[in-house]
Amino acid sequence: MAATTEELVPVLEDARQAHAALLDRFGADAVVTPPGPHLQTLERQAAEVRIGLARIHRLERSLRPRGLLESAVGATLLLSRGALRTAMLPLAIGSVVVRGLLPGGGPADPRLLLRNTEDEYAAAARALAACRAGEVLAEQVGDETAAHLLGSLRRQDEALMRDLEVLLTEHARTVARNVAERGIRRARARGTVGKTARERPEPGPMAEEVLGAVRREEDLPIPRFGRLSTEQIEGRLPTLTQLELTVVEGYERAHARRKEVLNAIERLRAPEPWTGYDALDAAGITASLRDAPAATARQVAEYEQRHRRRREVIAAATDRAPA
Repeated sequence: MAATTEELVPVLEDARQAHAALLDRFGADAVVTPPGPHLQTLERQAAEVRIGLARIHRLERSLRPRGLLESAVGATLLLSRGALRTAMLPLAIGSVVVRGLLPGGGPADPRLLLRNTEDEYAAAARALAACRAGEVLAEQVGDETAAHLLGSLRRQDEALMRDLEVLLTEHARTVARNVAERGIRRARARGTVGKTARERPEPGPMAEEVLGAVRREEDLPIPRFGRLSTEQIEGRLPTLTQLELTVVEGYERAHARRKEVLNAIERLRAPEPWTGYDALDAAGITASLRDAPAATARQVAEYEQRHRRRREVIAAATDRAPA
């Protein structure tokens, strides 16, 4: 047991410090993010990371020898790890808060939002690497509890990075659109706006994929989509993730445009209780609920009842936050 503890505690600390740095990154960026979908996404992402931190801390405390934190050596270790956590944050994080708000408290510049999302992606990659390394080590020493926890957090971090990739694309497109609009204003001043507008390119295949559109029916998450009736499609939609709903919606709008299908998708569209929720199995969700706030548990119950309706998840969410 001592040998296992000696190996696992450092990797758990590494994962905890990496996720704490990621949480700090989200907190700093939330200050300069205007109200709206992006801020809501940041808050959900921060809530997910906060739950993961609590899970790591609980396991770490169960493995750490009693009294270590109270010793002089333990205090020195905590101070050095706090310095490491600070070092993992971008050097410009302090100035971001100051420079992020425009005079009068206006919203942050799109370029700043893009840069912040790039920093979030880098911090998430660091957390993902820590979890993956810890997961492998836990498997090697035969600690199933630590391996399961770190594997669950790794999958959440992977889902988080996928979401951040989408945000990076959105922010980059906003920056590009602003550049194009400035070009049009300059062209209007020179009297050439008509020519500029005619030469503006149409969105390419990559933009369509980002928006959820796919070109081939076989790429859809619902098999034999074109052969199914409207009622059959509506019956399969609740089993899809939010990303898959976006894909189906994009395809449907580009082809049949059936109002019944589009309305059914719209009724199911809702933010995940936390980032990466749809990628978790029932066991991963119920484990996360043990440390989740009551408000998050209620959101899980409502979300699950509208989608997969897994009894064990609904029961765990209800136990965490009774009606």
